[in-house]
Amino acid sequence: MRQYPNYLCIFHANPDVHDDVVDKGLDPDFRPPLPTWGICQPGKRHSVDVGDHIVFVGYYEDSQRYLVKGWMRVGEKINYLDALQRFGNRPNVIIREAKLPIVSAPARWTNRHKALREETLRRYGTDSPAFLTTIECNGQAYVQLDRDDHQIDNWKCQRMFLCTETQLKACITTGACLREQDFPTLTDYIVAASGEWQDVGPRRRDWFTVAPPRLQGRSLRTPCNQHNVRGLFHEEFAWIKDKLSQ
Repeated sequence: MRQYPNYLCIFHANPDVHDDVVDKGLDPDFRPPLPTWGICQPGKRHSVDVGDHIVFVGYYEDSQRYLVKGWMRVGEKINYLDALQRFGNRPNVIIREAKLPIVSAPARWTNRHKALREETLRRYGTDSPAFLTTIECNGQAYVQLDRDDHQIDNWKCQRMFLCTETQLKACITTGACLREQDFPTLTDYIVAASGEWQDVGPRRRDWFTVAPPRLQGRSLRTPCNQHNVRGLFHEEFAWIKDKLSQ
């Protein structure tokens, strides 16, 4: 049994939106009919169970404020093909059906995989070979959403497949995506349960006015100002939910 049965998820809020609390990449996306969560914290999304509660808080770097977006109870964990069919207009669905001819966007890699990028370029004469820029499933090819700015080694490899550096290196050596056959079984796109969520973003509620005692006054940032996730006990989620209803 996990130590914490629920989650507090912190995201970088868009400072240009003044009438709501919105993630820079719209993940989570709280627009009707249901909130969804499909890009950030892939490891945590993988470990989330149906029935868990997630509270979302936006962090504003300039003012170092935390404002509450809302909460959801997890109703479903669906695969990315179902997400594309049901929520295809949302930017937190980071695949799209490929149209021929397939045109790859200019490749960008994360700094941590600089050596693998150079190895890919040496082997294939390009740092964006097809096996890193497409997903083939049931006779259909899928590519990265053109509005998604995740790097080539941080798109399907990290956001969906949760590949380690060792796995990525093996794919580059082989010249093929060795995890592609797993794609239909990846069910880490989170959908809220109907009627069991609350969006308080337009109210601009300060997190510390609703935080349970254990988290009062504590910084929720990581040392590198990355997104962060903390655990919540059942009674702490109940505390937050009660405060937000007032």
